[in-house]
Amino acid sequence: MADTQQVKEILAQLEKFLQERETISPVLDRIMGDLGGRAIGLWRCETGKLIQVGFRAVPEMDEQVSKQFASFTREVSLQNTGLGIVKAIVERTPAIGTLRGEESGLQGSSEWLQKFGAQQSYAVPVLEGDQVVGVLAISTNCVHQSGDPEWEILTKIAVGIGEKKLLGMF
Repeated sequence: MADTQQVKEILAQLEKFLQERETISPVLDRIMGDLGGRAIGLWRCETGKLIQVGFRAVPEMDEQVSKQFASFTREVSLQNTGLGIVKAIVERTPAIGTLRGEESGLQGSSEWLQKFGAQQSYAVPVLEGDQVVGVLAISTNCVHQSGDPEWEILTKIAVGIGEKKLLGMF
């Protein structure tokens, strides 16, 4: 599992790719691999919407599903509160999506989790100071609780993205 040094390495890699205007796919692949994810994405906030910075899915995922999600989330209205990535932004707190959308209030996330072959999603807002500037989200086969190492690592990465103001580089 990733430790503090790995989080620092991931943030340094992400910063380098963004500075050089390269795709962040290798960094997203690394995070997804470290945390046992099925899909991962990073979005930045613009007025009233989220803009996708990067999205990756495991190679064994149905290619059509992966392409559909990437297309569907290229630009997402902040009115679409059935998605964890939007709920995390609007509520300024991590959003956990499950296969039971009626319980989580995230029906949109629930539908995508089913298509991904995943059990849960975790969307963490990225903050620069007190301003929400984006969201980092992962879908996994495992069911985690807040405080589990995987969620803590994703949270530390999101905090680091905000502290380094990386989304402003995009």
